[in-house]
Amino acid sequence: MKFSRSRWLRILVGIGAPLLALGGLFYLYRYGSPFVCVFYQWTGFYCPGCGAGRALFSMVHGDFLAALHYNAFFLLAFPFVAYYLIKQYIRFVFRKDPLPFFQIGLSAYNGIMLLVLLFWVLRNIPVFPFSLLAP
Repeated sequence: MKFSRSRWLRILVGIGAPLLALGGLFYLYRYGSPFVCVFYQWTGFYCPGCGAGRALFSMVHGDFLAALHYNAFFLLAFPFVAYYLIKQYIRFVFRKDPLPFFQIGLSAYNGIMLLVLLFWVLRNIPVFPFSLLAP
């Protein structure tokens, strides 16, 4: 049986992507997040992603309250992003689209970007209650 290039690529991604994800989660579980925020190092301000590595580390360990403290936006967005990535994985590897997906129009996209920008600004205000958003 002869496999085409696209079939070999789908097999490679089908096996490699879950192994890579599991390896990354194992490393995160065992050693913590190796990433530092370059934006924070250069400016002293928190970016929207600051604390996301620590939040994921806490989520892997089942401590969702700590994850909420590190990056609330990441914790809330994570299920949607994970669902989208799983959907794209299934679509690419199996060439099927069994999972439903919500349509995102331009206005919804703009609203999400506005929320990210608002979160970015509010978490850098050093006054209670905004200081609770800082990691």
